[in-house]
Amino acid sequence: MTDPALLARVRAEVAAGIDPAGLLAAYAEPARRVLLRERVRVAARVPVAESELDAMCAELFGFGPLQPLLDDPEVTDVLVNGPRDIFCERSGRLERLDVAFRGTDDVAELAHRIAGSVGRELTLERPFVDARMRDGSRANAVIAPIGGPSLSIRKFNRLSIPLRGPAPSWVASGLHDDAAALLEECVRGRASILVSGATGSGKSTLLRSLAAAIPDDERLVVIEDTNELVLPHSHVVHLECVPAREGTGIGIADLVANALRMRPDRILVGEVRTPREASALLEALSTGHEGSLTTIHAGSAAGAIDRLELLLARAGELGATAIARHVAQGIDVLVHVVRDHGGTRSVREIAAVEDSGVVALWRAGDGTVRMPVRLRQRLG
Repeated sequence: MTDPALLARVRAEVAAGIDPAGLLAAYAEPARRVLLRERVRVAARVPVAESELDAMCAELFGFGPLQPLLDDPEVTDVLVNGPRDIFCERSGRLERLDVAFRGTDDVAELAHRIAGSVGRELTLERPFVDARMRDGSRANAVIAPIGGPSLSIRKFNRLSIPLRGPAPSWVASGLHDDAAALLEECVRGRASILVSGATGSGKSTLLRSLAAAIPDDERLVVIEDTNELVLPHSHVVHLECVPAREGTGIGIADLVANALRMRPDRILVGEVRTPREASALLEALSTGHEGSLTTIHAGSAAGAIDRLELLLARAGELGATAIARHVAQGIDVLVHVVRDHGGTRSVREIAAVEDSGVVALWRAGDGTVRMPVRLRQRLG
């Protein structure tokens, strides 16, 4: 463990000149990390082992003992229940780690650093924060009096895998090849697709896979909380939310409304979570912007429609009959993804929204892919 006196001296000479809110962002940039590392080496004024130098830099500027986990490409989630109670998900499996903070004060300090990095504060009145880091990673921090201090960090994932072909692909994970071909046909045919699943099930990854089938001569406007959907496409415009500060902010619904003025061929929304977002998306779909892709939290394909209708009902703009009609006109295909106990992500079911309701097209383990009347007509 680093000598506290040495760490305090180096902090005074190096870290004191950096805005505390910018520490994590500075350390996340490779070039600045190298520079800061050399400044720490010089400020130490005594020989320091490379491993100790890394630990000092992580504590001064980064995520402390969690930094090696965040630098590990196989780690997707880091969970801190207490200073010596730390877990991570690595390659799809949750494991307890032999990693520790010195005490609860260090966990709380990191929680405050995370909040500060996005211009927020943890206070007694607001003892929790959901922060989207500059690299796209998401961190949730909780302090007393409601609990903790505890941290939940989901790393930004740029994983992109094809629908078809050898592993890694969705077909290799259990999607029938004919079902994958149908999804490609639906994307090319400008069907609007809603991807559902639980947190960490692979919704965004599948969205990237589906977007690969969009023709190159189309203009895509991608709307997200944080820019995560790095798409294999030549004409993409990204719009990113601005977190609310002092009562102001720019959300998904605001960006969907603006996207309509940007001559989009397709609008891709990272995730629909609020009544206003659901209303804005369906409004865009009803004004002729077909072929949109988005995700939603739900437990099944049919549950995704129920969730969307519930959000629209909470918006209070339409009655139940109008909501059902609005959704049926706007959404063509539903795809539900899951993650099993071994960490493997796969497509569980594909369904279509027909005049009669939700109709199953394919389910995991089924060798038959169905094509209902409305979807067949929709695809020409």
